[in-house]
Amino acid sequence: MSTTPFISVRDLSIGYGDRVVQQGLNFDIHKNDIFFVIGGSGCGKTTLLKHMIGLIAPSKGEILYEGVNYYDSDDETQLTLLQNWGITYQSGALFSSMTLAENVALPLQLYTDLSEKQIAETVAYKLALVGLAGYETFYPAEVSGGMHKRAGLARAIALDPELLFFDEPSAGLDPISSLRLDQLIVQICKALDSTVIIVSHELPSILSIGTNCVFLDAQAKTMLDAGDPKHLLHHSPQEKVRQFLSRAGTAETER
Repeated sequence: MSTTPFISVRDLSIGYGDRVVQQGLNFDIHKNDIFFVIGGSGCGKTTLLKHMIGLIAPSKGEILYEGVNYYDSDDETQLTLLQNWGITYQSGALFSSMTLAENVALPLQLYTDLSEKQIAETVAYKLALVGLAGYETFYPAEVSGGMHKRAGLARAIALDPELLFFDEPSAGLDPISSLRLDQLIVQICKALDSTVIIVSHELPSILSIGTNCVFLDAQAKTMLDAGDPKHLLHHSPQEKVRQFLSRAGTAETER
């Protein structure tokens, strides 16, 4: 793993208009990290994700992608960055009127010059990669919640992104499906040589597959710690972080 940061967050303040949600954020994400954004409810995890994927400009500070500031870049550079990112949503966000294959094919049709045959082959491969071989003609309403999320992942990796963003990927899944999704994320990360950023409060996922994280605190409106969650579980100088990762005091933390 490279010691040079793949993503650098420097003195970042985020929020909506005049309302500050988090400030003074400073952390690094390295190539091939499975990086978790963690903390209690209402601390700004999804808000940080929205800033990192280009939806909301920071009120202060920088988010640098291999030294490039998305928000200070021209349209062409921004488009290049976006094409190297894959994004999945809590619900999967598939188009209900399109089959799974059509959903996965959409970014390939929009952003590549591949032939219809090449697109079909790529779609079949990506669906097979997430365990959905043979479901090309199914519609989102015809598959389970876990399959819906995996189809959303197949669409997110259609362009072989360097960077994958997940917003609560295990939300609504049973423990077995959640475990399988965790395993799939690790496999995809290795297969595509990708870096993964996940917003989650699922401790089994955080501690089993996470290699790096940042802990956001709603009361302090800043980060309390960052690093490997397995290390922070026992060695974070912040008691609130240790409690969160050990489940002890979790209910109090999330108030």
